[in-house]
Amino acid sequence: MAESGGYTLVRKADIVWEDRKNVDGWPSRAGMYYDDRDNELCMRLIDYPVGSVEPRHTHPGAHATTLLKHSAVVDGIKLKPLDVVLGPSNEPHGPLDYRDSCQLFSVFVGSFYHSEVEKLGTEKHYRLIQSDDIAWTQAGTGVEEKVLVDRGVGKLLLKAVRFAPGTMLVNPPMICALLAFGSAEVGAEKLDEWDFVYVKRGMEHAPISFPAGATLLTVALQ
Repeated sequence: MAESGGYTLVRKADIVWEDRKNVDGWPSRAGMYYDDRDNELCMRLIDYPVGSVEPRHTHPGAHATTLLKHSAVVDGIKLKPLDVVLGPSNEPHGPLDYRDSCQLFSVFVGSFYHSEVEKLGTEKHYRLIQSDDIAWTQAGTGVEEKVLVDRGVGKLLLKAVRFAPGTMLVNPPMICALLAFGSAEVGAEKLDEWDFVYVKRGMEHAPISFPAGATLLTVALQ
């Protein structure tokens, strides 16, 4: 973890991994990027090895979980990078098939502790969001964005934002962001894929530049 330009920077290489077999018996591990207690937001990197199937489950909090690499199959639908599984609070959902292995960025609002269940509920509120179905819109010179989640996970607003080479982000309108693809620079600090930026409150923020271009997953509250 490093501090630079009004940000807390967390590199993938430095996150602490927790073996989830010790928590809920599932064959995966979770690495904590940032536990924002003030906003009740928890951001983690989840890693499922080849052959994994996440059983049907429920949890007190709600999540928006974005695929970063490889694929998942849910309800017979194949999901790929930038697709999202939206899991509402206290609603059974799954199973989720990660048999080809899968890495995901998980944003939880509230508690993420899971309980395995046998049956789905009578109502279905969980959603599978396929990013190819959402058009990119212009958000500035050399910048495009698409809203992935704006309902169903409390006040969470999750966007994919794509920056052309040579662009920069000034006065970032977000709580935090994951560098999904590409690279970035904050002052003298260089960031690579799956590194994480938390915007510290009450401070001036240096520009985040993208010399070779990048795609961010940005987290904000509406």
